[in-house]
Amino acid sequence: MMKYAKQQLIKYRQSPLLVDQDLDLQNLIDERFSDLIINARLVHVQGTIRMLANEEIVMAVTVKADLTLPSSRSLEPVDWSTEVQIHETYVTTAEELSKFEEDEAVFVLENDSLDIDQVVLDNIIAVLPSQILTAAEEEGESLPAGKDWQGISEADFAVQQDESQEDAAKEEKTLDPRLSKLDDFFK
Repeated sequence: MMKYAKQQLIKYRQSPLLVDQDLDLQNLIDERFSDLIINARLVHVQGTIRMLANEEIVMAVTVKADLTLPSSRSLEPVDWSTEVQIHETYVTTAEELSKFEEDEAVFVLENDSLDIDQVVLDNIIAVLPSQILTAAEEEGESLPAGKDWQGISEADFAVQQDESQEDAAKEEKTLDPRLSKLDDFFK
């Protein structure tokens, strides 16, 4: 667990704290995001943490992570790697947030400590893909099916929608035979 108290970081005003470390985030993942990440084989953090003269803490690190995620279609394990750049500033009070632009990554320090594990995991979660498939699923393996249901692709769904709209248009054109005499009335 990589966590630094604000008091520990004071000594890094002159020169930054250099970070080059592997993290074990599995327990944290199991607590908070077990539905999104199956396993975190490697999470490596490299960069700097510095405390500025105005008590702001600036963290600039690169995170490389090799993860196992569940397939969004079948929940089968899928290996996935990412590299995330994290550049965040931490302040001690909420009032200090107003000094920064809205698009800057600035957070209030919780309990006067910087929990690197939490920061890294939150940033990894932010870049997870919304759809991840196994190699077989990407190659077009059939979609899951069950009794009275089956999954279809977006392309197949669009074709079905077009066909149903065409069928509806044909039904509108066919005149009810009981009203056929009225059709002649307007001619």
